[in-house]
Amino acid sequence: MENVLKTKEVSDLLGVNPTTVQRWVKYFNIHCQMNEHGHYLFQTPHVEILKEIQGQLSEGKKMKDVMVSNTSMIQKDEQSDEMIPTFKYEQKLEQMMERIEELEQRLASKADDVVTYQLLNHRKEIEAMSKSLQSIEQRLDEMDEVIKQNMTIPIEEMPQKRRSFMQIFSF
Repeated sequence: MENVLKTKEVSDLLGVNPTTVQRWVKYFNIHCQMNEHGHYLFQTPHVEILKEIQGQLSEGKKMKDVMVSNTSMIQKDEQSDEMIPTFKYEQKLEQMMERIEELEQRLASKADDVVTYQLLNHRKEIEAMSKSLQSIEQRLDEMDEVIKQNMTIPIEEMPQKRRSFMQIFSF
């Protein structure tokens, strides 16, 4: 097995920061193995690629303009080359629109159920208040009857205190 280097060792070898090495690996999609902790493990061909990248960058090239000659260690982003037909997008869009419409219908149904429930509860409260009002009206009517009956008692039958008070005002 070839000599395996960690990111710090490669960065010391190149004279750059370890985060710079990590950035280059990610940007150029360099396929490196990783240990159980997720740290990059570099082999000699990887270091050669990184040296080549460093050389081109030191010449003043931008990262997007850097060309790597040894592409066997670089992973190709296969999804970017693959074209997806328009009809697949249209199918997906149609499915999404149908799903959205279904969700809107379910939401409207839920909202109707909530309003119905609230109306039923309000109706029950109103009926309870109505019964309470009827009970109060009935008691008031009974009290009015008692008052009317007490007012129709002849003066002679009234208790003494009331009679004397009534006699003062009678002519």
